[in-house]
Amino acid sequence: MDFHKNLPVTILCSVLISLGYAQSNDSIPQKDIVEVFTKAIKLERKQKERESRKVMFSLIPVAPSSSGGKQVFVSSLRAAFYLGPLATTNLSNVTLIPFFDFRGSGGIYMRSNLWTHENKWNILGELRVAQNFLYTYGLGANTQEDAQSTIKYDQFRVYGVFHRRILQDKDFFIGAGIYFDQFSSIEEQDSGTEDSAFKEYGIGTSGKSVSSGLTVNLLRDNRSNSINPTEGFYTALVLRAQGKEVGSDNTWSSLYLDARKYFSFSEKRHSVLAFWFLYWGTYGEIPYLNLTGTAMDFDTRTGRGYSLGRYRGEQMLYGETEYRFDISANGLWGGVVFANLQSYTELESERFEYIKVGAGAGVRLKFDKRSATNVTLDFGFGKDSFTVRLNLGEVF
Repeated sequence: MDFHKNLPVTILCSVLISLGYAQSNDSIPQKDIVEVFTKAIKLERKQKERESRKVMFSLIPVAPSSSGGKQVFVSSLRAAFYLGPLATTNLSNVTLIPFFDFRGSGGIYMRSNLWTHENKWNILGELRVAQNFLYTYGLGANTQEDAQSTIKYDQFRVYGVFHRRILQDKDFFIGAGIYFDQFSSIEEQDSGTEDSAFKEYGIGTSGKSVSSGLTVNLLRDNRSNSINPTEGFYTALVLRAQGKEVGSDNTWSSLYLDARKYFSFSEKRHSVLAFWFLYWGTYGEIPYLNLTGTAMDFDTRTGRGYSLGRYRGEQMLYGETEYRFDISANGLWGGVVFANLQSYTELESERFEYIKVGAGAGVRLKFDKRSATNVTLDFGFGKDSFTVRLNLGEVF
């Protein structure tokens, strides 16, 4: 598409123009794109009204993950706000993503991360209502492109988790949640063979698949801003159990361990080194669409450089590091470089045997300086693969 060809040139020119005005002067006030726009059309009064509002909105056209370059997201609307004193309460946010593509996919995603007064409670929620097309290649980290087939399905998902702080003035939380996934009208298309890996798997590969269960959650989080963390740590452990007694078609369980660490190297400029480790294991009679996979994590952000669902397996190991930095002294423009590793257990050996590497770079444009929300554009490279991802908020 011409969009992909012209967009990098447009961004590069904008960055160079911005650098021409932004010298390394510590007294330069921070700016965001809304402020630049309102001043350009002489709406200073609107800017002052915006700075006094308690809810910070961000809205852009965005594609949070790539499904073979076919997915087009209409927009991403994020509201960020505080439910308690700024000094003792983390920033809450709610994100709404309606989308469609030209193959007939469409739907709406909604995610929330809420922190109550003085962080006594953390409440996570997710809703998905969609009709999707997904490329799949079988299981393991060594699948080939010629094994590709297309899966069509309808999805309804409701997740809700409540965390309660268990130590006064600490960052430890314990919680419980309800997870419900329903995939219906599941159909394989364009497989090119009657004995595809998808059909051979046989669990949750046709008709309808329902997974309903409960979770036990542990959380340790001392990041003040989950949209754009600059320091601190995040660790989440989710134990999920599905059973027929709670409405699930199959009995299976999963363990999800997510750990992130951030180091800031400057008090005056944005200079952050971030690390991310993820282990995700599923056990039992797992429906195919509930297996681990590239960009199939809770935030659909893993595996830059590879398309959605490019690799899939019963267990997943993932690691990523990213360096984030200011390009302009006023914070309007920034950049990142990143590298990641992903591996999945092979179907026959049930061992991690192959590693896939991804790497790339991205540009950041500050949309809202109060919530530190960036528009992120990342160019990722993998083995025989290239992706472009446009998002609202940092990847992790």
